[in-house]
Amino acid sequence: MINSLNNKQIEQTNCFDFLRFFLASQIVLYHLAVLSQNESLSFLGRMFNANLAVKGFFIISGFLVAKSYVNTATLKMYFIKRVKRILPAYLFVVFFAAIALFFASNLSFSNYFLNIDFYKYIGWNSIFMNFMHPCLPNVFNNNLMCAVNGSLWTLKVEEGFYLFLPLIFLIIFKVKRALLVLVVLYLLSFLYWYLFDFHFNKPLLAKQFPGYLSYFCSGIFLFLYYEKLFQRKWLYLCFAVLAMLLTYKINVTLNIFYPISLGVIIIVSAYSIPILNNFGRYGDFTYGLYIYHFPIIQIFKQYDLFEKYNPFLMGFFVLVLTFIFAIFSWFFVEKRFLARYQKSHLNAS
Repeated sequence: MINSLNNKQIEQTNCFDFLRFFLASQIVLYHLAVLSQNESLSFLGRMFNANLAVKGFFIISGFLVAKSYVNTATLKMYFIKRVKRILPAYLFVVFFAAIALFFASNLSFSNYFLNIDFYKYIGWNSIFMNFMHPCLPNVFNNNLMCAVNGSLWTLKVEEGFYLFLPLIFLIIFKVKRALLVLVVLYLLSFLYWYLFDFHFNKPLLAKQFPGYLSYFCSGIFLFLYYEKLFQRKWLYLCFAVLAMLLTYKINVTLNIFYPISLGVIIIVSAYSIPILNNFGRYGDFTYGLYIYHFPIIQIFKQYDLFEKYNPFLMGFFVLVLTFIFAIFSWFFVEKRFLARYQKSHLNAS
């Protein structure tokens, strides 16, 4: 099965760019409501679901990264592609925030840049362990949380999925039963999430690897069984929507079909809304939206801008600034490294 799948068999035109933008926007608006702590903006927290959006990202990642892995000649090139897509912009936002937020601190130049917490922040965040030291010295101390960029926790999980995916395919090659391997991983992941979230009451640990592996595996499954899915896509879509609706009627812990149902809805949508297929023709700004919005909101909150001025206007400025940073990130950081990879890959071939 795996060897027979290639880009020719999976339709090229899709609206993944729009779906990722839509999911990132949900997270931005949800965080705007929560971090601003402004009553006028609190409705955004009820309208948008950041948790669902993160799960959607993991599903899309499972589908697209599996596709990339199958169509990449060597394991080395696979990892190079993953590093060049994630790491440059990630390191840029970590170092840029660490330096620029000196101006948001009340410490002197020497007390800030010689503070051990400054280097702990850079060190731990540079290796995706932002939970070990999420705060900078005397920055955002009076906010809801002092974390500079609370969104970065998902990238640690994402990197874990990237590292684990070659092992998943290796096991599939050995066992010769992709469905069996993915179902076992799916169930083990769901069990881990259930135990840590509800039995041990450790929701933060429940979200870590492998707690959300069921969503990543759903994406892989839908990639491997793409043709069968789209032979009866509307039937499967109806079942998926029904399963999702049941989530609101029964305890979510009982809905073991939630990850795959969400996956079916997302993947079928990606190939069934042609009007949105060219959404990303000017650039892929999703990653930038995701990694820059959190510290921008935190800055606005630190200076009480949501309270001093019209909160809707301040929220609009947050979105504009975030989008400006996202555009900058794409054209001057992300795209440059991707172009270097493509150029070196062509030269090597």
